[in-house]
Amino acid sequence: MADNRPGVVREAGPASGAATATEERPAPVEPGTRRKRQAPPAGRGRDRRTALLLLAPSLVLLIAVFAFAMESLVEYSTQKYQPGGVNTRNTLASWTKVLDSSYYWSVIWQTVLVGLLVTAITAVVGYLTALALHHTKRTGWRNAGYAVVFSSLVFSGIASVYAWQLLLGQEGFLNSALGVFGVGPVHLLYERTAVVIALVHTLLPLMVLPISSTFRQIDGTLAEAADDFGASRWRTFRTITLPLSAPGLIAGCQLTFALTISSFTAPSLLGGGRVAMLSTSIYSLVGTTDYPGASVCALVLLILALVSTGVFVLIQRRFAEADQGGVTISPSPPRGIRGLGVWMAVVYVFQLLPAAIVVISSLSSVSYGVWPPPGFSTRWYTNLYHQDGVMDAFVGSLWIGVLVAVLAVLLGTAGAVALVRYRFRGSGLVQSVLFSPVVVPKIAFGFAVFMLLARSGLSSGRWAVVLAHTVATVPFVIVLLTAALARADRTLDYAAIDLGAPPFRAFLRATLPQIAPAMLISGVFAFLVSFNEIDLSIFLLSSDQQTLPVWMYSYLNNYQDPTPAALSTIMTTLSIVVVALGALLLRIFQRGRRLAL
Repeated sequence: MADNRPGVVREAGPASGAATATEERPAPVEPGTRRKRQAPPAGRGRDRRTALLLLAPSLVLLIAVFAFAMESLVEYSTQKYQPGGVNTRNTLASWTKVLDSSYYWSVIWQTVLVGLLVTAITAVVGYLTALALHHTKRTGWRNAGYAVVFSSLVFSGIASVYAWQLLLGQEGFLNSALGVFGVGPVHLLYERTAVVIALVHTLLPLMVLPISSTFRQIDGTLAEAADDFGASRWRTFRTITLPLSAPGLIAGCQLTFALTISSFTAPSLLGGGRVAMLSTSIYSLVGTTDYPGASVCALVLLILALVSTGVFVLIQRRFAEADQGGVTISPSPPRGIRGLGVWMAVVYVFQLLPAAIVVISSLSSVSYGVWPPPGFSTRWYTNLYHQDGVMDAFVGSLWIGVLVAVLAVLLGTAGAVALVRYRFRGSGLVQSVLFSPVVVPKIAFGFAVFMLLARSGLSSGRWAVVLAHTVATVPFVIVLLTAALARADRTLDYAAIDLGAPPFRAFLRATLPQIAPAMLISGVFAFLVSFNEIDLSIFLLSSDQQTLPVWMYSYLNNYQDPTPAALSTIMTTLSIVVVALGALLLRIFQRGRRLAL
């Protein structure tokens, strides 16, 4: 009987017609296709041991720094502050002091209100911006638009705050421009409005990113079907585009609200003491050595962050049924929309104007903030060079940034490999533990590390900053590398193992070249976050061991001249150089891989 099994070719015997055994061989593979290779068998016990070995460095760092720091925060919150004496332990007096105070309730309300205002404004601006960029027909213009919108991520956070001081000051750019039209000066600086504007500028890219991602996942055939049935553009947007893009909008709102309520430099420098938030209250209480009160404020801030995260998760679930799960049959094509060109021009000015004002002010010939500058000079760059401690802060920032980038990439790569390549019981719990630092406000985490060192009798310094920054950046590196590993072709690993290569060597030869671009991007990201970070660092550095953002914050609190403008220009230029160098290395690597293939 003939064997008609698919995929089997039977070879006949000799031509003499003698009865010979038939021989089965696999069906030939078409050129250009790759036969799927099954993973070699591996025991669950070995998988678990290997995964735990890869996760051990990250978990040890997380427990030693993050978990013990948060435990120290809770411990100090159960003490009573005694000025000039020893704090009383095991008491809720500090909690009672904060929760029974109308002042601290006003601080909590101010924190929530600023968070809601910034989130609402950023959501509207970010959604329209993402929509406009998505419907930009020319790819070059669209990419340029994304570059402009995301430019504020390269601009240091404290430099952005300083730029808005120059823009909104009594004799700043805004009032000078209004004076040209005969409009009297407006008083925005040292008010809530200034804080909100600055935070919207800083956080806008983090709103645009998830919304743009969901736009790219919307099936374009849905809008085409709506057009065929005569639906107006507004109805198509209301019934299709908005519901399907809601998950990205909610994710952006969640991130924006969490970062707003924990922001420190904007309310501290732009609020002028009138915009008291929980972050500034923590800093003020630490200045008076009331560590128990500061611990309570930090925990209240953490509770707000956790509650808001839970609320956004519940909202996200309501739109889960509308989510297409990332599967796009036909991406929606760009469609020109009237009025969005004017809108994008306004957004471009809003995003680029602060950086331009800082650069121009750094060349001002006068020592006070007046616009336009009466003349131009490089005196403030010279003055910056001769400032005490600035060069040491510059070297320290570079040293910390490079070390954090290396540690974050090494730990993040090991963690991502363990989570993607190995199956073991409790992997979901381990993943939640690794991502737990993301939920904690940075100002609260930085203060918690400070309290851990104080309780342990250890002195803070740059090494403590390195550990804190590494804990904060590793979760983001794991996210980036997890996505890269999910896309990597494992058949190359299996082929190397079949040829006798040990698993580690197979990973180095087969997988590492595939995820190297993501590792490079992760390293650049970790460096920039560490280089521009101030909330995590401000409690951990002494006056003789500072980073550039902390040095600049101290200078702004004591002097009023364009020296910080010169420093902001240098820091922004360095960030751009790092990004450009990373992009160049990435392009060279990708070209080398194409030539090798």
